[in-house]
Amino acid sequence: MKKEFQEKLDDLKSLMKDALKDSKHSFRIFALGSSSNTKPNIRTVVLRDFSLNNRNIDCHSDIRSPKINELNQNNYVEAMFYCSDNKIQARISGKVEIIHNNKETLDRWNSLTESSKRCYLGPYSPSTMLESYHANIPDDFKFKNPTPEQSKIGYTNFVIIRIHFLKIDFLELKYSGHKRIKFDFSNKEISANWIAP
Repeated sequence: MKKEFQEKLDDLKSLMKDALKDSKHSFRIFALGSSSNTKPNIRTVVLRDFSLNNRNIDCHSDIRSPKINELNQNNYVEAMFYCSDNKIQARISGKVEIIHNNKETLDRWNSLTESSKRCYLGPYSPSTMLESYHANIPDDFKFKNPTPEQSKIGYTNFVIIRIHFLKIDFLELKYSGHKRIKFDFSNKEISANWIAP
């Protein structure tokens, strides 16, 4: 790969690594788009892991969420990141793997804070219609975290959504001229080409 392409890929890797360490980083939150029965769906998710070597991105979800069934039916997705500080956008296309109830999910679950685990203890499946407002956190934990023992039940709802990326559309906005590169990960060697912004 040309040096100029490798530098931009290194920039992207650096942004992802920074986002994993800093919850306020622009790349920490990203949009995940999918489709079901020809209907597009998009939602905001939190970056939980990134590996350029393994070519994947992770976020977490509740197995009861409708998006899990949707992703099982059509596992092609696109993730969109944007960093306003340096005006870099990355659109990452790939295929999803849903990881549930194995050693990897247990290790990840054990690395979460008890506060984060509260999200998987909700009495309602995500997207359930409600008669009145409910935070979907058990009443006992609205203002305090569960103990590790109390949060164990939430593990059954916890999944890792892993995006195995196939392409990255990298766009850097500049007054002097935008730069856009298409990275292709579908073969063993990564290929890259300039494309019109």
